[in-house]
Amino acid sequence: MPPTPSLAGPPSPSKQISGLPNYASPSYHHDVHMETAKGLTSIQSYGDIRMATARGNHLNDDIRMETARGGTTIKQNGFQVWERELLESSEVKRKSTVAQLYFLDYYFQTLAYIATRKERRAKFDQDTASRILKGAEYSKEFKSYCGRERVILRRRRTKLKVDQFHIIAQVGQGGYGEVFLARKQESGEVCALKKMRKRTLFKMDEIRHVLVERDILTATKTPWLVRLLYAFQDPEHVYLAMEYVPGGDFRTLLNNSGVLKEEHARFYISEMFAAVNELHKLGYIHRDLKPENFLVDGTGHVKLTDFGLATGALNPKRIESLKVKLDKVKDNQVIHRSTIERRSIYRSIRNEDPRYADSIVGSPDYMAPEVLRGKPYTYSVDFWSLGCILFEFLAGFPPFSGSTPEETWTNLKNWTKVLRRPEYDKPEDLIFNLSDVAWDAVTRLIAHASVRYSALSQVTTHPFFKTVKWDDLRSVRAPFVPALDSEIDTGYYDDFSSPDDMAKYAEVKEKQMNIERVKDKDESFGRGVWVGFTFGKNGPGTKAPVLGGYDDGALVTIF
Repeated sequence: MPPTPSLAGPPSPSKQISGLPNYASPSYHHDVHMETAKGLTSIQSYGDIRMATARGNHLNDDIRMETARGGTTIKQNGFQVWERELLESSEVKRKSTVAQLYFLDYYFQTLAYIATRKERRAKFDQDTASRILKGAEYSKEFKSYCGRERVILRRRRTKLKVDQFHIIAQVGQGGYGEVFLARKQESGEVCALKKMRKRTLFKMDEIRHVLVERDILTATKTPWLVRLLYAFQDPEHVYLAMEYVPGGDFRTLLNNSGVLKEEHARFYISEMFAAVNELHKLGYIHRDLKPENFLVDGTGHVKLTDFGLATGALNPKRIESLKVKLDKVKDNQVIHRSTIERRSIYRSIRNEDPRYADSIVGSPDYMAPEVLRGKPYTYSVDFWSLGCILFEFLAGFPPFSGSTPEETWTNLKNWTKVLRRPEYDKPEDLIFNLSDVAWDAVTRLIAHASVRYSALSQVTTHPFFKTVKWDDLRSVRAPFVPALDSEIDTGYYDDFSSPDDMAKYAEVKEKQMNIERVKDKDESFGRGVWVGFTFGKNGPGTKAPVLGGYDDGALVTIF
């Protein structure tokens, strides 16, 4: 009987056996995990190369890597310039995050499915046992149970496609796509389905903005931001299926009401601050806020939408375009107009061009100066925009609007001279004069970046907002509650089957045609740019009523 090898060290055969390691060789490394598992030598006595380099030790002993370019050897803990630039690029950072979330979501979904499947089997066993089913009767019931499980598995494997949505009506039209009111056929969910063409987004450098919007919609769990139900794609298009907000956008409400009473203006601007604050909590700056970006839900409360520009940097071409427009009007003289005249001109422009914000000639009435000039900016640029919106609530026109786009750009260039407190002389208009506290709130927001409000805590302590219940805003009854016939009522949106309503989109159609004329880029875009876009599961959904779907207990996403 051969001797038992000592546990204190490796065996010592009389001669080297072919295929076994040479334990006497200095290059032999002990298996730390196996030996410590046997209760032997402490792991601290071994110099674990990977652990040491992870802690920043033994840098000179690190295994050398031949880089993919030029065969240059990295001897120390560092990267070449091109490697560091690649690692720090927004695309790589996003894809690494997407990969992490994908696997977290995948295993979360799998474990959730396994748990709910066990629950269903336990219920089946309990039910059949209580009825004392045996033999053929039990086999029949079990076969039916297996069939139901196969249906659930099949739905989990099926990719989401646009033909699984029933299109009810078109409710929006933009330069890059359309928005439809739709119902998911399997679950009955009503949603606003945004359809965008991949080739157009690539041509106009808008892919990143769509990905950012998708990421924000995915991350949110607050009632102040529009929720994303699904995101999916096919070879030609990408789709965002968002919750349907039936009250239309706030611009429609504002056009119908004109000037708001101070208490109503306070209600709506408070909710807008709450919504923007939720976006800031996620680490994003909107930068292009306007009344069109806020939707009115079925209870009359607002929700923020359209996050395409809420990312780290504006498109360089757009920055240059804004700077050029400002530069063109640098020698123009400011035209001083009375409050009544400015209000009349603005209402006239709105009546002539209801889609003024989507127009090619439309100007950024609400955009902060530092954004327009391409200068560094902070979260406070959104507070500037909200200050302009509050001004419009109380005055009936934005603070820097003009009779032409050039006049508006001139006003923005000379904003310190143009910003004036609205004043009315006629007795019937005196009710529109701003109170001292309201005007002070406006000037705290429309101010130089160094003194402008930049946090919600500053806003909440201002006397103008002293009566606002910030902790429970949505419990207060809204001044206007949409009158809806059903969950698919589109009465507060334009009728895209009406020639009159379609005439409003003449500028948008022209913009689309101009985009089509733009020459395609020389470089091609691969599938990789849309990695991580898909969101939501086609099949069993969550127990939460907001998402509906099949109740197998598996969450639609990890968020």
